[in-house]
Amino acid sequence: MTIHVTPTPADVIGVLQQNRSSVGQLLDAYAALCDRTGEPTEAEKLAIVERISLEVTLNTQVEEELLFPALHVAGIDLAPFQAFHDTAWALIAQLSMGDPGDLRFDTKVLALGRDLVNRMQQVHDTTLPQLPASGLDLGELGARLLARKAHLMEAFDRPAEDDEDEDDDPVGRPVSGTLH
Repeated sequence: MTIHVTPTPADVIGVLQQNRSSVGQLLDAYAALCDRTGEPTEAEKLAIVERISLEVTLNTQVEEELLFPALHVAGIDLAPFQAFHDTAWALIAQLSMGDPGDLRFDTKVLALGRDLVNRMQQVHDTTLPQLPASGLDLGELGARLLARKAHLMEAFDRPAEDDEDEDDDPVGRPVSGTLH
């Protein structure tokens, strides 16, 4: 039995590079699925697309929560990351509205995904070289990114609690049929 272990990156630069690599590998898996002999099922396609969307969502959220404030404090221009994140959120929206049965779906997934990875590479090429001289604790920041992503992944994997009553409002008070 072969066991694959993803090495833990040593710092935030490694985390960001690993995130880019993970999305690229998922796109490669999707392309291989599309190229294989025999028609891939919609469920197979959807499983990979959902994983791509999850990875991009978690990476983007964690970066906005933890990386952006650190970069701002260090005086590093956030504009490239913000533009990239706008593209990432648009990709997630487009993938979520797609239909694996649509003939253009495969092309759309691969084109949008590759564009995202290329934009990520451009942002990393301009921003990551600035990090070592920034004064940030790159190891600690990388560890925080990984921990937050793991926490979000745990929450995503946990089954939803089904204890919410339809007659309750979001803060738990019964909803009245009339306005007071």
